[in-house]
Amino acid sequence: MTPAPILEVPLAHRPTGNLEVHLEASPVAPSVLRLGVASLALNGLLDWVGEPLLEVFGQGWRASLLSDWIPVWENAHLTATLLAPFGERGLALRLEPRMPGPIQVAGNLAYLGLRRFREEKLEATFHASHDTWTGSYVLEARSGRTLLALGWQADPAPSKAQWGERFVLEWEGGPVTLYLGLAPEADGARTTALHLRRLGWEALLSKTQHKLALLTSGYSGPLPQVYRRHLIFSYFYAQAEALEGEAVLLTSRSPHYYVSGAYWARDALLWFFPALLKADPSRAREVLRAAFRRYARWPGEHAQYLGGPPLYPGFELDQAAAYPLALARYLEATGPNPELLAELREPLEGVLARVAEEKHPSLSLYRTFLSPTDDPVPEPYLTYDNALWCVALERLASLWPKPEALRQEARALRETLYRQAVRNGRFVFSLEPGSRHTFADEPAGSLLLLPHLGFCSRQDPVWQATALWVLGEDNPHHYKGPFPGEGSAHFPFPSGFGLANRILSGLMRPAEEALRVLEQAPLDQGYACESFDPQSGQARTGIGFAALAGFIAYAMAASKEGSR
Repeated sequence: MTPAPILEVPLAHRPTGNLEVHLEASPVAPSVLRLGVASLALNGLLDWVGEPLLEVFGQGWRASLLSDWIPVWENAHLTATLLAPFGERGLALRLEPRMPGPIQVAGNLAYLGLRRFREEKLEATFHASHDTWTGSYVLEARSGRTLLALGWQADPAPSKAQWGERFVLEWEGGPVTLYLGLAPEADGARTTALHLRRLGWEALLSKTQHKLALLTSGYSGPLPQVYRRHLIFSYFYAQAEALEGEAVLLTSRSPHYYVSGAYWARDALLWFFPALLKADPSRAREVLRAAFRRYARWPGEHAQYLGGPPLYPGFELDQAAAYPLALARYLEATGPNPELLAELREPLEGVLARVAEEKHPSLSLYRTFLSPTDDPVPEPYLTYDNALWCVALERLASLWPKPEALRQEARALRETLYRQAVRNGRFVFSLEPGSRHTFADEPAGSLLLLPHLGFCSRQDPVWQATALWVLGEDNPHHYKGPFPGEGSAHFPFPSGFGLANRILSGLMRPAEEALRVLEQAPLDQGYACESFDPQSGQARTGIGFAALAGFIAYAMAASKEGSR
């Protein structure tokens, strides 16, 4: 196995950003620790990292969030608001005095980092300059050529500006707005900073708050603040607009998630995409096209570079099934779209052909090399994975030019699972037909989800017996405590996935218990994490997990609407 590192003391962090930039801020004081972009050219996340990169002088800060996303810090002298304006490759820092006195901002650049799973400190030289044409101050990271540039302007201009890798900016009073722009080189950085200043603080803040409100406006389910928190985090951290101007999907942009900066079809299309589809259908169409055109050439691979090719090889049936199911969900939600179907037909046929290579020699069953927790499987045929593929074929069939072949295979697959994957009146986790089988469950691909997906009904006695085992003490990875739930060998604690599974199961008491955990447990700064301690509710593995946040948001919305 390649499990996540177990955290003894969870890290405090404050993610914020927009589709173009991601920021790691301090949760206790107005400072920016890192600022970065997604890069297709470098197949990862490119970050300015500082000690800190930017900080406002002062003490006694109280922190809060505006619109559940925009960090605000206040003390007796000053209010500081950090904004990543929607639709812009940059940020704005607003400093509003509460009493007269000087304002000072400083920073110390440590390195330029490239992240995919681990972080690599790039060998780069830093060049600071002042551009008289636009009035911008610019910092470039050069390695033969410029890799990333940062430009800034202020309104009003500072009374003192010492600019470089270490810098100090001072004003005699305020209010002050500092505008920072990011670009692949200095020309774009200096003009972006000027552009942000021309737009102005009020317009940038108003546009961003309007977008944040739109994203969550259709929700009418339980715990609306918990929903908004998870939806917004996933929207800005499970996808990005790359430096090259193209949409990318990824597990997370957070530096705290242990496999950030890469594409996983399951994370993107099974966990995050349904939440995105509800919140922003036009953006969902854009990322769906990007997923099929860039990544579907390698269907089912464990993990892929942002540019497409395999990063961590190993076939996973659930990841391949994510493609047809995401397309079906999109067309079911938005209506028939012959043009889109024609555009995506060729890559989708490639997915179908790749999965066909894993079919059993004589049965309608399909192998997988790795399980939904990305670990080698005890037996090659997984019940959940095959049920997911069955549902994907079934839902795609009604949209496909020649539906009968897909429907027939889906029927045969369902019949085979009921013949081969039922032992002692319940579903097994994995099997080898005519030989071994294993009773287990994995929250990242749980048998609790079978009715929600449409594979069987909630009245099915086989599923009911399975659910009773998953949620009961006979399951070795069912954990009791003030914050209970289900885990797996990959993470031996209750899981954030388990919370979503309970909500989507339609079982009232487990769902209510999951909502209580989401409301009361500290988790990862209030965000669901891969796993958490059943006694304290603190995160134990997988913090900064944006795709999981999307799955939680989707589950909360779907439980209210009964959607699939």
